[in-house]
Amino acid sequence: MGLLDNLAMRHLSHILPMVSLLVFAGCTSTPTSKLTAENPQAQAEIRQRLDEIMDAAEKKDFVRLDSYHLYGPKFTKFATESPTRLDAEAGRKGEHDGLGAATGLSMRAEQVQIDVFSDVGIATFLLKYSFKAGTNTVERQAHSTLVFVNDQGSWKIAHEHLSAPKPNP
Repeated sequence: MGLLDNLAMRHLSHILPMVSLLVFAGCTSTPTSKLTAENPQAQAEIRQRLDEIMDAAEKKDFVRLDSYHLYGPKFTKFATESPTRLDAEAGRKGEHDGLGAATGLSMRAEQVQIDVFSDVGIATFLLKYSFKAGTNTVERQAHSTLVFVNDQGSWKIAHEHLSAPKPNP
């Protein structure tokens, strides 16, 4: 190897780490302000929609409840009673059947967190609910996530995920 080749290799060995640093630094960008900005109006709208969903479910007002969902080919749901992901048709049927069979249903959302990313809102909460079984009241809870999409000014559920909390050891 000649003297020029040796010098070129030495310079290249100093430049490559710096280029790599620049490339990797560019890949770890910070979130845009639009994604991290607080949106109290949208959060309040989603919180109101969550209350409307609970009210419609307790009253078994399925027409109103359905109107709060973005039922279609992109709707999905995970529920504790199903081992697989549900599509719009199966999700709607399961919701109607389950709520329709419940008597004395009471529902409330606790530990609510609502995050808004432009036209998408994610509500996570602990769903506490109870219903009558004969003369007894059964109380249950579920970790819940609802993904809302703003559909022409109306927040609608595009995805639901409910799972039973693990018991404390």
